[in-house]
Amino acid sequence: MRYASVVELRRNRLVAAWGGKRPGWIDEAIPEDLGDEARGEWLKAAFKDSGMPSGKVLLVLPRREAVLLQIEIEAPEGASTADLHGMARVRLGTQSTIDAHKSVMDVVRTAGTSYTVCAVPGDVADRTREELKSSGRAIAGMTTRSAGLGVMADDACVHMVIIAGEAEVVLAVVRAGVPILTRQLNRNGDMENDAAKIVSEAHRADTSVRMLSGIEPIEKIVLHSDGPIGAELSKLIAEQLTIPIVKYEPSVRGMPAELWPLMAIAQSGGDPVLLLRRVMPARGLEVPAIRIGLGLGALAAIVLIGAVVFLSGQKATLRKRVSSLRNELVQLQSKNRAHLREEARLIHLQNWIGQEPNWTDEIASITEILPERGVVVDRLVGTESREVSFSAARSGQGRRYEGGNWKNAELTEIDLHASVDDRHLVQDLRQRLIDDPRFDVESKGPELPDRLVFRVTVTPEQSTAQDKSKEQPQ
Repeated sequence: MRYASVVELRRNRLVAAWGGKRPGWIDEAIPEDLGDEARGEWLKAAFKDSGMPSGKVLLVLPRREAVLLQIEIEAPEGASTADLHGMARVRLGTQSTIDAHKSVMDVVRTAGTSYTVCAVPGDVADRTREELKSSGRAIAGMTTRSAGLGVMADDACVHMVIIAGEAEVVLAVVRAGVPILTRQLNRNGDMENDAAKIVSEAHRADTSVRMLSGIEPIEKIVLHSDGPIGAELSKLIAEQLTIPIVKYEPSVRGMPAELWPLMAIAQSGGDPVLLLRRVMPARGLEVPAIRIGLGLGALAAIVLIGAVVFLSGQKATLRKRVSSLRNELVQLQSKNRAHLREEARLIHLQNWIGQEPNWTDEIASITEILPERGVVVDRLVGTESREVSFSAARSGQGRRYEGGNWKNAELTEIDLHASVDDRHLVQDLRQRLIDDPRFDVESKGPELPDRLVFRVTVTPEQSTAQDKSKEQPQ
């Protein structure tokens, strides 16, 4: 396969990279509200303005739309690519909600009977391919970002690759260049919290790999990052994991870390380890057994008649077997949906139960603000309200539970009833509460010369920061 550049086309972002004597890249936001024709023209102009070389393009389908699984396949010796894809589609339909029969996919052996299966919904692949074609570029093939992580590992052993960009973090475990599992995280702007979250995910990935049959332990971690988070990650990994770290040395300076999986593929110049396509089962004279059967049938009519009778019986048996497998598939898919429903109920309850407000800390914080003299607190009334919501993930086939986000909104309010010696203390106390970023304040009831009633609301940002600070020492 020959291609001049590698392009990842998302709904709102264009990312591309190319190697050669003059390597370069593109990382631009796609304007919203563009029609199909206008979007194609915008892509054509972006390719031209950036100096991207002409020629065929290797299309990288969005990672968030892809499914990457490890499955066990008892493939007979000499099984063809079509046979492997057929067996993988059956297993994929029972382990994910993707429409396996319409998807584009690839199946690569990992170790023993373990295979890596990567699949993307067919409608997503078709839409992305047509969109790139509208810019005037021919497509050499399709792959995913995970293939680039395999190139970055560059070894026959089991490695973990961590790429920490400014906004996103990608973590993958690779064996002999083949991705075994991948994780994608979003950064929230707090470097220490982000680093702790990445190392925690690395712990889980290491544990998952140890549970896979035939896979050796992770020998080293390949780390590449933007900004100071790299030093923080190296420190935490050295303290919490017993795996040596190797810093990835980029050959192109100034390129964002998130783009390096694409540049790794472009600089390799070879076929990606995961080449997504639709592999149809062999039919008719393409199957050697049918050609042999036709030749033998021409030699003896009696043998042909006997073969027809025998195959008729086998055909009925196979039909019954196929019907049984289809029923089993429907039952397994129903159980999977039931499991997802129970999981959603459990997460919902856990979010509702949650952690009670720390009333002692909140009251102590208000006490710090009160003047030393002149204000006597008569009564404090605290209330908490909580809202749990869920946003389903959207794809070309509609909305789905997997990939959705749970949100937990909490509001803590304290009604402060107090007596004052001087009415000026009312304004003084209100201003102190206003100046404190931890609280919002409003008056409740009439303002009297010697009494006040304030409703103090704990701001969500401050509450979240307190929760994170308590989790850090753990």
